[in-house]
Amino acid sequence: MVAQTEKVALVAVRPATDWETAIAAFCFSRKLKGCSEQTINWYQNRLSRFAQFCQRSNETPSNFSRATVLAFLAQLQSRGVTPQTINGFRRALSAFCAFLRSEGFRNDDPLWGVAKLKEPVPFPRTLSDAQLNALLAAPDITTFVGLRDFTLILLLADSGLRINEALSLTLDDIDLPNGFVLVRNAKGGRERQVPLSHTTTLALRRYLSARFAHFPNVSTRAVFVTEFGLPLKSQSFRHRLEYYAKKANITGVKISPHSLRFTFIRRWLAKGGDSIVLQRIVGHSSPVMVSYYAKLFAQDLKSIHAKVNPTEGLTVVQKRLTGISGAKTKVRFRP
Repeated sequence: MVAQTEKVALVAVRPATDWETAIAAFCFSRKLKGCSEQTINWYQNRLSRFAQFCQRSNETPSNFSRATVLAFLAQLQSRGVTPQTINGFRRALSAFCAFLRSEGFRNDDPLWGVAKLKEPVPFPRTLSDAQLNALLAAPDITTFVGLRDFTLILLLADSGLRINEALSLTLDDIDLPNGFVLVRNAKGGRERQVPLSHTTTLALRRYLSARFAHFPNVSTRAVFVTEFGLPLKSQSFRHRLEYYAKKANITGVKISPHSLRFTFIRRWLAKGGDSIVLQRIVGHSSPVMVSYYAKLFAQDLKSIHAKVNPTEGLTVVQKRLTGISGAKTKVRFRP
């Protein structure tokens, strides 16, 4: 009832003519659909940029034109914004226009015919085994912060969790006896259970023992906390990773939580891990991204194929190819 009242209040002040209200109403609709706070902020930032552009020509949510959309995207392109980012703006505007039509504020689609830009296929940088070992050796695990960072790095490399998923874990989400973590704050709002290795489970036991010893009375249920007993923030951990990368003299790859996620994916595929299981572990709703990863890490899959060798043991193949020269084969086909 409260949610419905809030929605009525937003619509009552005419989002058709007021940008701030229109964006607020749209973001509220995303909240009702289960979008995370991070996703809602993503929409709000991009739509606010577009609103500022439209207000220069006194255009409103109900009357901005396709020409304005094209001019806005062209301006982004002229300023050197990447195709991926420009397509993100286009995606946000498309969702916003669909909302305006569904609420009766527009009958047209100003995004009609506005094509996506071709995006270069990025090759995600991953850590080699030697680099990953060096990174894990960098934290001083005789200190609370060092043990926390070591455990979090190991968790990310072992599970492929996104950093926000890992830092959103609470004490209630950790199942050490069975070796699982329950990811509640997942992208798209889809909860999932992620298995842990014995090594990561052991590291978590030791870290949690230190956490309870140092902070027995803190109110937060967050698993990963600062030296002051407050929930650890992603930006703080990113700075810690940069520090450890420099300490370990790791070059050629930018060390970040996402590079650890990609490293997990690459190592999983390189060791012959099942792609369907990988999809469930990393939290993708479709196999499209997993297929994308497999394409990117094709060289690693080549080594797996060489080890498995599906035609190994088929003696007739070797016999038939022995002594055969392709250059001397006949062109004419005889049935």
